Amino acid sequence: MIPTRFRLYWQKYKTSLVYTALLSLAAAGFWALAAAVTARVVNAVFLEGRNFMETAPSILVLFLCLCCSQLVSYWQNIRQDKLAVRVITTVRHQLHTAGLRKTAADNDTTLLQLSCDACELLAEDFRSILPLLLGLIIGLPFYLLLFAFTDYLSALICLATLPIAPILLYLLSGITKKRSAAAWENMQSLTQGFYELLQTLPLLKLFAQEQAHRESARQLISNFAAAALGALRLAFLSTFVLELITTLSIALVAVVIGLRLLEGRLAFSTAFFILLLLPEFYRPLRQSGAVFHTLMNVNTAAAEIETYLAAADAPPALSGHKASLQVPPAIRLANITFTYPERNSPTLQNLNLTFPAGQITLLTGNSGCGKSTLLDILACLQPPDSGTIYLNDQCLLTMHPDSQQKLIAYAPQTPHLYQGSLQENLLLLQQAPPERCHQALRLAQLTEWFSTLPQGLDTPLGAGGQPLSQGQLKRLGLARLILQNSPIMLLDEPTSGLDRQLEEKIIRTLSVLAKQRTLIINSHHPALFELADNIIDLNDYLPKEE
Repeated sequence: MIPTRFRLYWQKYKTSLVYTALLSLAAAGFWALAAAVTARVVNAVFLEGRNFMETAPSILVLFLCLCCSQLVSYWQNIRQDKLAVRVITTVRHQLHTAGLRKTAADNDTTLLQLSCDACELLAEDFRSILPLLLGLIIGLPFYLLLFAFTDYLSALICLATLPIAPILLYLLSGITKKRSAAAWENMQSLTQGFYELLQTLPLLKLFAQEQAHRESARQLISNFAAAALGALRLAFLSTFVLELITTLSIALVAVVIGLRLLEGRLAFSTAFFILLLLPEFYRPLRQSGAVFHTLMNVNTAAAEIETYLAAADAPPALSGHKASLQVPPAIRLANITFTYPERNSPTLQNLNLTFPAGQITLLTGNSGCGKSTLLDILACLQPPDSGTIYLNDQCLLTMHPDSQQKLIAYAPQTPHLYQGSLQENLLLLQQAPPERCHQALRLAQLTEWFSTLPQGLDTPLGAGGQPLSQGQLKRLGLARLILQNSPIMLLDEPTSGLDRQLEEKIIRTLSVLAKQRTLIINSHHPALFELADNIIDLNDYLPKEE
């Protein structure tokens, strides 16, 4: 059965799929022509006794047909690889966009597995499943028509043997689907187990428990290997049975052709032509055994991706919107309490604060008093244990994630550098013209550094790319903030690690950004105290020890 997702591919990549189908038909045509010329040359040389000079034109045509067939197949493989890359890129983009809607507290290892393993499996749609489907939909009817016009009896035998393979695959589909789902579930358990093991490794070594968890990790690997081998064993069995069926079918047609050839009821060139095309006719059926196992794995991976995207796109249980919200809004915290999972005492407890609209509020206090944690909560990266955040009179926590992202921009203390171009690192899946990127770099005081880049906005950053100092990375985070252009901006230590002259320039940029925006800055630098309209010392709000 053709997967339903191919209908989505058809809508989005209609032209490319039609072009690939035409290439498949052309390859089949060249191969059939090569078989016809081969049969003619063999008949002329061995039965009619013609010499090389008489058959040279036919041999030249045969050579050209084989070259054209290989070139068309090569170009078809390139097109399929390009389609696979485009699909992987699109799906990963959707997954990462959906992942951004989740909170940092989710510890979502599923996103990592789907982005790597599942997306690579999804590429098999174009690398192995699509060629098989084209062979079944285009190749089989094409060769069957050739057989019908050449020798109707051989065509009838081929037509009679065709349903055997689909019936066998249908009988195996239920078992293979269960085995593939079991292997996928074990892979998820293995990924989650290793993630937890790496997260808690220092603690395990501290309490001398690494040996016990080594055994549990070994058991996870054993479970996954058993499930994967069970699915592979079934795939090998189905492949063997299909190979046997197709071999017997070819043998049956060959025996009938041989008997008729001996009786003089069939010409040698016709018989040889059919025998040359029989392996190509049955090739999609032979391949379906191996590809069928891949199809089950791809179906399971695609179902996991669809479930993840559907869950991310689903509206939250509580409704909220920003349609009538006056911007820039005032922010009010009502009884906010937050405790990290690995701690017993709360970092923030019954916190009640107000950040006036259109003003700069400076958060200060000793290290560990919860300044960065509070910014994470305001940015909706960490959900509070209890309490509510209001933007004017609307609850921030019940708003749709898209509304939250449009309202709030956050520059963390250490911005993450992604492996990609400078423009991709600035926009982070947004759309903006290069002129806005240049303006953001100028306001973030990165113009001098940008002028030294060899490829401008296309300069690669991250692993293997252009290196950045901590100060440059911090200013890159500020440039991202500028490009988001949100009415609420949160900045965590925006001037730390900068010299005094550069700090003064960044402060001037912040004063420009503050117009018609609500700015909340976490810092203990004296220069920012003069910029702030309000100063909140979180030391005064620390949880009281019992």
